[in-house]
Parts: sequence; structure tokens; C-alpha cells
Amino acid sequence: MPRRREIRYDQFVKKRRRIWPLVALAFLGLGAAGGGAYYYMAVDHEVHTPPPALSSAGGPVAGEAYQWNHVAVGAGGFITGLSMDPSGKTFVVRTDVYGAYIWSPQADRWIQLVNAPSMPAADRTQGGLAAGAYEIAVAPSRPDRIYMAIKGNVYRSDDRGAHWALASAGNPFPLTWDANSAFRLGGPYLSVSPENPDLVFLGTPGDGLWRSPNGGVTWQHVASVASSVDSDPSPGVQAPGIIVWFEQPAGKAKFTGRIFAMSSGHGMTVSEDGGVNFRPLPAVGTQPMALRRGAFDTKGTFYGVDDITKLAWAYYGDRWHNLTQEAGLPVAPWAVVASNPRASQTVIFDQGGEGYQTVDGGKNWTHVSHSGAAGPGDPPWLRFADSAYFAMGDIHFDPNVPNRLWVAGGMGVFYADFAPGTSVANWVSQSRGIEELVANDIIQAPGQSPIFAGWDFGLHVKDNLNAYSSTFGPNERSLMSVQQIDWSPANPAFVVTNASDARMGCCAEDGNAVMAGYSTDGGRRWKKFGSLPTPAGQKDDYPWRMSFGTIAVSSGDVDNIVWEPAFNRTPFYTTDRGKSWKPVVLEGQRGDKTGSFEQMYYQRKTLTADKSDPGVFYLYHSGEAPNLALLGLWRSRDGGASWQHVYVGEIAPASNMAAKLRSVPGHAGHLFFTSAFLHTTDTVLRRSTDGGVTWNLVPHVEHVDDIAFGRAAPGKTYPTIFISGRVFGVYGVWRSLDNAASWQQIAEFPVGTLDQVTVVAADPDVFGRVYLGYSGSGWIWGEPAPCKAGALAAGSTCFVLR
Repeated sequence: MPRRREIRYDQFVKKRRRIWPLVALAFLGLGAAGGGAYYYMAVDHEVHTPPPALSSAGGPVAGEAYQWNHVAVGAGGFITGLSMDPSGKTFVVRTDVYGAYIWSPQADRWIQLVNAPSMPAADRTQGGLAAGAYEIAVAPSRPDRIYMAIKGNVYRSDDRGAHWALASAGNPFPLTWDANSAFRLGGPYLSVSPENPDLVFLGTPGDGLWRSPNGGVTWQHVASVASSVDSDPSPGVQAPGIIVWFEQPAGKAKFTGRIFAMSSGHGMTVSEDGGVNFRPLPAVGTQPMALRRGAFDTKGTFYGVDDITKLAWAYYGDRWHNLTQEAGLPVAPWAVVASNPRASQTVIFDQGGEGYQTVDGGKNWTHVSHSGAAGPGDPPWLRFADSAYFAMGDIHFDPNVPNRLWVAGGMGVFYADFAPGTSVANWVSQSRGIEELVANDIIQAPGQSPIFAGWDFGLHVKDNLNAYSSTFGPNERSLMSVQQIDWSPANPAFVVTNASDARMGCCAEDGNAVMAGYSTDGGRRWKKFGSLPTPAGQKDDYPWRMSFGTIAVSSGDVDNIVWEPAFNRTPFYTTDRGKSWKPVVLEGQRGDKTGSFEQMYYQRKTLTADKSDPGVFYLYHSGEAPNLALLGLWRSRDGGASWQHVYVGEIAPASNMAAKLRSVPGHAGHLFFTSAFLHTTDTVLRRSTDGGVTWNLVPHVEHVDDIAFGRAAPGKTYPTIFISGRVFGVYGVWRSLDNAASWQQIAEFPVGTLDQVTVVAADPDVFGRVYLGYSGSGWIWGEPAPCKAGALAAGSTCFVLR
């Protein structure tokens, strides 16, 4: 049962973890507006007022409880695979950044399978399963059984995901894979026998093929199938996993007894002894050396698609048939294939949704185009799927609804009713319940609605936290990622962003590769900066020369902005709202790369304006070579024109990646700092009250993901402090009402998530309301509310402070 955690240090002296999704698959829905134009965006509620409190409590009360819910944005991430049993009872999907989902007909929504109540106790830790699912598979002959490969291990559930057990314990696991790799859209990498729910195969990228005959109790390495060949000389394994298919004609109950296994670079092998031994599949002539997806049709013909050679294949009569040569299919980056269990119909689609179908066993193929729409009850902004590029990860025909085709898409789960001969796949979303965006930032200025920013689909202004977003900003442009946003006390409706398109090297033709700019109405309409500077070593005509990174606006002048771009490029400041820029100069800097934000995907917030001292900015530099001497905290008192090295050296160890530097509103010079890095010996929270000159440890507070400041409790003058982290070794979400003198735990794992917190923010107007952003599951919010603790409900939990 939840327990209240309230600890005073003077009374307790004896006691004592997508990154972002890969963006190799681009969407082509480009915005039309040019530089300097306003970008209008709708919001999710007609009345633009801050969201109301769910309770009237103005401060702590006896028996106080916290209600936790997802911020309703909806879908947004890549669904990388589907699995369903022949009866249609169990339908699951996997994601590339956090967990997997099961469709609940009772709740009429998807339910996250990876959560604290269902997973083993060993995984209920900070960021315990912050990863996508490498593969998930329903046992065809036992729909209640599901296998899931995640974070190096295989788990098994015998009650449709209500409880999971480690199915690889005592075996040579964990193994190595990346659910967010360039090969994440292939598969199946985990396959279960159609007749025996205990016989399961796992194909890994670097550790080969594994077989379990007893539901995961024991695993044996299948030595007769070679590991996939690396496709890139880069460090680490650069290869897809081994894919396994059980030979069974679509819609037929009979399994032939043969098992196919494709090892990239080695070609197809086959087993006729239950997968104990494999040999090359008998074939005459040329054959594929790698496939991304495959399927058997009703006559037993196997179809496979290859995104490397961009060819499609059919196997029958002990021969591979190159369908590009024999049937006139184009050369294309093929992605998916499925066969209708009720008809002679096979469909294939390329990575962008252009498809072909055959109704005569592969002899002739007709073109299939596509459209997209948001389904009833789904996030309205998913209408954006109706674009030229419809990214695809996997497809399957529904076993119950005739001719219904499901797709694991780049924005969520969609279906199309697609009878033989249909020429257009009209994809309709069914993604409600899925929250898969990668959260980057959250802000809420006094009197304004909160804004949630992430990768791929921009920022969302939320007047109603429980209503799905109807659009996103700065405008509806695919893969427009917002890494950071900031507001100014000089005008709380003024917001600044460094929004940039994640498809670097592609799709800059419309002039909006970088949409960094500002809003004067709380994030509803945006205007791009009048110019972009050119950091040293960059070319003036390179669209991404100034992009991503960390950005801040002065507390006293909305025209005064400092921006440190990614890739360690030189920071710049402006005093005319981006019409012109000047470089930030730090004494002793060397070379072109004088910044301190190396990778574009870092969850790093190391530049901040003092929220109470106009013109004051703080910049934490992690001192990468050749600028080792810049390590430490720099302060500017003149809007970025000059900087002083006020603290020399690391504030906290391992602070060169996801570190957070936070300024306390209403208290000039008050700062908090965390490296937000779990794998180091010293993770204690730091704070300064003299503008960063000296730093003190906050006792017993460690492994802190981020810090936020909300409305002060009644009778208090210091803002309520919120953290995601450990206090006296106990992980949770915590608050302090008394300037970090004591702490109360307000959640263990909100909404049951085992994902990694990337950002924390709080409401300056409503006491106790706090927001959390995650590395693969969007945003969660909580506040005091009259709820009762109980089991995890659909997207909601209650935590009682006692």
C-alpha cells in the first residue's frame, strides 16, 4: 500500500533511469509558410484559460491524496510491430521507445503492458524498464500467453499481461539489442509455435538465434544459424535480428512442421526438427540475403520484402522469384507484407505507404494509394496522417473482421477495410490510450496554460489536460521537434523556442528546417526569429547551422534571448528578439566549437535566465576538449554580452549529458543543479543561493531527474519544490513545502510507469499540481484530489499521503 514519506533531516540522522526515436524514416507533410510569418495553431479547448484545479484544496490537508493521469496528447510515436492470435482475443503492439500495449475492448483503448503492478519487483526501479519492446508475440494456440523481449530479457505472461515473469532467468541473458535501432521495424524477432505455446524462438542482432522448448525455463543457442552480418563498420552491432517464421498458409490451421529463419547477409534457412537444427532453404537460382518482413498466403507461398536491395520476393516450388523482374513490381524501399486469410490477396507497402496487391498468387500486381484520418474518439491531431508519407512498421489482417488490415504506423495504430481489388487504403486511427511521444520540456507561466514540448510533433498548449490535442505547434510540420521552451516574467505570455526539424539533411525546401522563434500569446501563434546566426565553422546556407540545444529569455526583457545550439556550436545572444545576434564569448575559449551541448538528443537544460534578476543568465559548461578550461558555471549580468566564470569545475559528476540547471522564481540567485545521471557514485542534488558562486549538497536527496517549482503552500513564502528522484534511497516523486528542509512522497510510479523522467515542471497558480515528462511515454500530471488508492486504472492512479 502507498505510504506517506515525510522526512526531516534533523530527525533521521541514523537512517540513511529514446533517448529519442530514430528519424531515418521521414514524413513529407511540409508547412507552407515562409520565414517571418506567423504560424497559427488551434488548441484543445475553445476557451483559452488555465486548466482548473480538480480539488478546492489550497494546501496540504489531512489524508491528502494525489490523482495522477496522462496529459492527453495521444499517440505520436512509432508502433514498430503487431501480434494477434488467430481467434482475435489478444491484440498487442510494440513501441520503439517505451513498452508495449494491449487492446482492451472493455475500456475501448490501448493499455500499457509495462507497468509497476504487472512487472517483477526487480524492475520497479527508477527508469527500470525505460526502453521500447524489441519484440512481443502472442502464443497462437494460447491467447492468454504473451512473450515480450525488452531491455535484454524475455518476459512471459499467462494472463494477457496482467502479470509478467522473467522467462530468461538463469539463462545466458541479458542479451544485447536496441528496440530503437535502424532495424526496429523488421521482424518478427520473437516467434511462438502455432501448436505449442512453450516452443519459442528469439533472434538477436549479435547473439544469434535462441530456442526455448519450455516457455522460457531454459534457452539453447541455435548454432546452425549464423548471426546477422553487420551492415556498418561503426562500433557495436549494426545488424537486424534473426527473423523466424513458422510455415503455415494464411487462414489454415495446419502447421507444415517447417520453420524458416532469415539471418541478414546469410539468407534463409529451414528446420524440420522443431528448430533444433537448420540448413539452407532449398532454392534454385538467385535468392534474397536479407528480408525485413514476410508472410505466407493461403496457398503456402511465402512473400518477403527487402528494404536494402529494394526488391520483393516470392518462394514456392523450391525457388525464389524476384517479383521486380518477373511481375513488374518497382524497385522501392519495401517495408511490410501481409496475406488475407480469407482470400487470394497479398499486399505489400513501401516505407512511405505506397503499396501494391496481387489477387492471383503474385503474377500481377496493382497499385495501392493511401489516405489517413483520425478515428472516432482518437486524438484529433492524427488527421495529420493524411499526408504524402505514411510511415509503416508492420501490417496484419484481422482474424475476425473480414478484409480489415491493421498497420503499425509512424504516428500510432491504424486500420483500413481493404477488400481484394481495393485501390486505396483509407487508414483510420485507433490509437487512443497510447502515449508515446518523447518529452523534452514543459513550462507554465503565471496565468497561462501549460505547454508540453517533445520530439517529432512539436509542442502542445493544453487548456484542458484531459482532452486530446487537436493540433501542435509551432505549425503542423512533421518531425518538427521542440527541444526547449522558456517564458519571461516580464511578459508571462511570451514564449521562446528553438524548434528544429529532426531530419537533418532532408526536407528543408520550404525554409522551415529551423522554426526557432517566439509567441506573444502563450504559445498559440508563433513567429520565427528574423534571422539565424552562423556559428563558427558553419556555412550561411546550411539550414541547420543554428539548431536544437538550450534556450532562455531574460526575466526583464523579452527581446533579450540567449541560445546555445547543439553540436557544441557557439552560443549566441540577441537584444532585438532575434533580428540580429552576437556570439557569446567565454574567456579562454578555443576553436570553433565553444558550446557545451554535444548531441542534439541530449535531455540537457544547462542555460537559464535568473527568473528574478533582469538581464542575468547562467550557463553551465561541461568542458569538452579543447575547451577543458571552460568547465563550470558562467554568469552574465548584461544580457549575454559578457560572462564571468563564477564556479570553476564540475558542479556534479557526469554532468556532460542530461544535466539540469534550474532558477527559483521569486528568489534571485537561487539555483538547483543535478547531473540527472544514475550511473555514478555521487548523484546528490546541489543548490546555490549566491548565483552559483558556492554550491551545497541537499542532504539525502539523490538520483534526481529534474527539479521544478510550484505555488507555495499557504503560509509559506518559498515555492513548493518538486523532484523525481530518491530521498533516503526511496524512489518516487517528492515535494518539499519548506525550502528542502523536509520531503513528502507524492507518488511511487505515477500511472504505473517504469519509464525514465526527462523533465519536471509545476503549476505556479494551483498548489500541488506537477507535471512529468518521460523518455518514451509522453507526459503525466498529478495534483491533490479526493481520490482513493487502488489498483491501476486505465491511465490513472491515486496515491494517498499518510
